[in-house]
Amino acid sequence: MKNFRSLTLLVILSLGLGACEQQIDSASVGRRLYVTSGSCYVGSGLTAETPSRTVSAIDLETGVIDEVLMDYNTVNSADRPQSVVQVDDGNLLVLVENGTSYARRIDLVKKKGDNQFSTYLSDSTILTTTNVHVVRNMVRTADGGLLISKSVASEKISSSKGRVTVGANAFINAPTGGSCGTTNNTLVSAVVALPNSKYIFAHAAASPNNRVVFINNVNGYSTNADCSSAVSAPATTTFPTAMAYIPAATANTGYLLVSYSSSTAAQDYIYAYDVNETTGAITGATKAYENTSVVRGMSAMTYDSSSGAVYVANGATVLANSIEKFTFDTTTKTLTRSGSVPFSGTSLYTKCISGMTVAD
Repeated sequence: MKNFRSLTLLVILSLGLGACEQQIDSASVGRRLYVTSGSCYVGSGLTAETPSRTVSAIDLETGVIDEVLMDYNTVNSADRPQSVVQVDDGNLLVLVENGTSYARRIDLVKKKGDNQFSTYLSDSTILTTTNVHVVRNMVRTADGGLLISKSVASEKISSSKGRVTVGANAFINAPTGGSCGTTNNTLVSAVVALPNSKYIFAHAAASPNNRVVFINNVNGYSTNADCSSAVSAPATTTFPTAMAYIPAATANTGYLLVSYSSSTAAQDYIYAYDVNETTGAITGATKAYENTSVVRGMSAMTYDSSSGAVYVANGATVLANSIEKFTFDTTTKTLTRSGSVPFSGTSLYTKCISGMTVAD
């Protein structure tokens, strides 16, 4: 009897301790479009909307805000959720910019709302605490890590949260010369991690450095030879703001979608390119979509591999607070708008969308 009472007490204690800990479960909530409203980049010369500084989930059938998962106004007045990726069935990773204290971090945010989050990574070397290292974009890498753009460089984080460097430098650091361009380390607006562990980054600087560059080295940028291919923006006054990658049916190939924005209204468009993952070539520039009454000052873009849909966010004040849905034709390399009205219309929670992802 004494042993039984002791065992019962241990069980009760263990249950009590577990109840006191913060529990972020992994229960799936269904497939939704997750968006961050942060400091969005909409191109040079355009004014971005004031963000709501929230992380929200949007119903894929109706385009309506299903739930507000995180309100960073309740955490820190300078926090800006910049980018979002899935980590498991119940949780997201959210990249957070802070332009006041520069205390940048990655949060683990529960998909089922209620402002439930914990700090996943807070590293002052990776997420540099200086004003010029603004974090903007975060994507999953093929080996389970993360690639983060921080204006002047791109950092890679391993699946065990370690910094992956090239020598003592960031994974992609100050690439110059050859296809890299003369100055491609001032505003890295977006990054893509390819299935074969090679990388593409978009750089938004004055011509001729408003370009998209292929890093043809799984180990990151080391010399200008690692920049195997690059494409310049379609016009000298337009700048790449967001990218999405669509794998093709043929192995080791795909399509790269790049949104370009400009203060010149006739220069806001989405281009599609052919990508050869093996050779590191970006070719076949095609204007996939142009209609400035539909897309203007695009700030984020994502591809849903399950449905084939492409989602594009408008972040500038001239055409803001809406998300458009498209289908992509791989033969013509063009986008077709779904319906005659925005997929998700004007909303407080779609102001200045800085990141999007579709996840279960």
